[in-house]
Parts: sequence; structure tokens; C-alpha cells
Amino acid sequence: MFRLDFTATDAVKGAIRELGRTEDVKFSPNNRRLAVTGYFRDKLVIFDVDIDASSAGKRVNLTGFQEVTSARMRRPHGLAFIDDETLVVANLNGEVPILKLPPAGTSGGKWELSPIENLRNDKAPPLGVPSSLTVSPLDQKHYEVLLCSDKTHSVTRHILESNGRFVVKSSEVLLNRRLNIPDGVTINSDRSWIAVSNHNEHAVLLFENVPGLNSNSRPDGVLRHVNFPHGVRFTSDGNFVFVADAGSPYVNVYAKDGPTWKGRRNPISSFRVMDEDVYLRGRTNPQEGGPKGVAIDRDMNVMVTTSAEQRLAFFDLPAMLNQRTDPMDWRKRSREWREERMRENIKVVRNKLSLRTRIRRFCGIQ
Repeated sequence: MFRLDFTATDAVKGAIRELGRTEDVKFSPNNRRLAVTGYFRDKLVIFDVDIDASSAGKRVNLTGFQEVTSARMRRPHGLAFIDDETLVVANLNGEVPILKLPPAGTSGGKWELSPIENLRNDKAPPLGVPSSLTVSPLDQKHYEVLLCSDKTHSVTRHILESNGRFVVKSSEVLLNRRLNIPDGVTINSDRSWIAVSNHNEHAVLLFENVPGLNSNSRPDGVLRHVNFPHGVRFTSDGNFVFVADAGSPYVNVYAKDGPTWKGRRNPISSFRVMDEDVYLRGRTNPQEGGPKGVAIDRDMNVMVTTSAEQRLAFFDLPAMLNQRTDPMDWRKRSREWREERMRENIKVVRNKLSLRTRIRRFCGIQ
């Protein structure tokens, strides 16, 4: 109902097929590029994109691409644009390189890039396993990078200075409390709120970005009824948050509904973004199968998702915002997810007990 077809050359379609498993996806600041991670292929693909929105409807055209690799890029999981030609990449191998991209429109070919800087240096706090990140400008020369780490269960803040290249000026642990595998992070356009996907707690935590925010700060808001939250994005007007659920075939939408994001919120809408066959093909365990990355274009015309079996899918954003789903739908799903997780936990405990029994018998212990 909300799915948008897109046009692409055969070469672009081939690049999409060759992505393999995807994770994060981001639009560039000028809305003309779309970056996607190729997780197992250790690469990024940067698509040249044209979104034509008119009274006759919306069209998404992928007009070219650049395939990017780097010796410092292994298992790319998250990414964010600093500007239209510069990306920061969070790799699960621990590296966080900053890459200068080839110019838009130089379609095709493979580009092996050397980082112009790396956030993982001696001055930085322990990064653990960098999983996702977001970048926001502070002024004309300075940028803030918020970086999630799955192993240290934290969000670190890094200040970059641009003087012909990007230099890390400071790094610190910003958020830590109540985080349990933060798999996605986003900040709204006026930088007043930070949203963090909390994978193992099955919720998205919201922090008001006020002076004094630190690793002991409690979350100010909670977005509920999501199974395994992954990608998370504010709309450019700051009134909505979209959450990709890696453990289900849905994207949840949450509304501000007031002057702040404080308090606990349920989704106003929940949209299925893939059919059952596609979902089940990627369902290797209860935490997989659903959408991983979610991105929203600057003009709020299009939402795009990525997943292992559905590399790229585009959706009509205004149409999605104009429709509310029945609360009983997501309440029922939430109950089913809790029951599934409980069964999975029981299975894990039983397997551990069975293994312990076999070991004891092998060792002759009664």
C-alpha cells in the first residue's frame, strides 16, 4: 500500500544484488546520495538518488552508484554523513574510519579509500564494538559524532574539527545507564533529544540533550512495543520517530504528542515492510529477519529500509503518517513476542542443563 517502486539501471540493480547482507542506510545532507552498508562484503555502496515528488505521485530514481572499500573497513554496520562527500563508518571489528567519497555522478567502478582520520585512537574512550552512529553539525567547523558500542553498552561523544580535513578534538562516554546493546542512535534537528535503540530491553530510550547530560543520566522517555529495535530516525521536523524492528517485519512510528518526548510512548502506527516469505528467509533466529536500517529523506517524502533479504525498499512517508493502525494489532504482536522470547530463554536454559549433564556423565560425576 505504501511501497514505492524505484527505477534503476541494470548496473545499479546489479550493485544492489551484490550488497549481500545490509545493515545501516543514510541519506546525505543534500538528499542526493544514499549510502548502504554491505556487511559481509566489507564495503559500502553510495547510490546517486533523485526523488521526484509531485501531485502526480512520487518517483525514486537510482541513477548511479560508487562501490567503496577500505583496508580499515571490516564488517561495516553503521554509517553517517558528515557532509555530502564525507562518511564516518562504524565497523564491528572496532575501527571507525572517516572516508572522503568519490564525487557524486562518477558511477560504477570500485574505489579503495584510505581514511582521512579514525575515531579509534589513543585519546578515545574504549569503543568496544562500534555498531552505529549519528553526526550533527555544531557550527561551520565542528561536528558531533554519537557512537554506539554493543560490548561496552555505551554511547560515546566525539567532537570533530574541520580544517581541510577532520581531526578528533575530544572524546568522552556520554550515555551508559540502562543501555543493553545499543544498536541505533539518532538526534533530532535542533539537537534537543537523543534516541537510542536498546536491543536487549526491547525499547528505544530517549534522553533530553541538556547541559550536564552524562553517563549516569536516566532516560527521560521510552518508546515501547518493539521486539528488537535496530535503526532509529527522527523526522526532520522532530515530531516523529521511526524504529526498524530487526525481530519482526515491521517499522514502528511514534509521535511527539506534546512539547517534549518525556514519558512512555506506544506506537501510533506499525507498518509491515516485507512479505512473509522474505521475512522468513532471513529469520535465522528470533533477533533477525526484519528491517535493520531505516532512513528518511530531508524533505519527508520517502522512507527507505534495508534488510538481509530485501536490500532496499522505499515507502511513501506522508501516506504512512496519515494512517493510524489499530492499537490491538501491535499489542497482540507485543504479547506474541514476549511469549516467543520466553520460549527461547527456556530452550537455552534446557540446552545448558543438558550439556552440563552430558559433561558430568562423561567425567563420571554422579
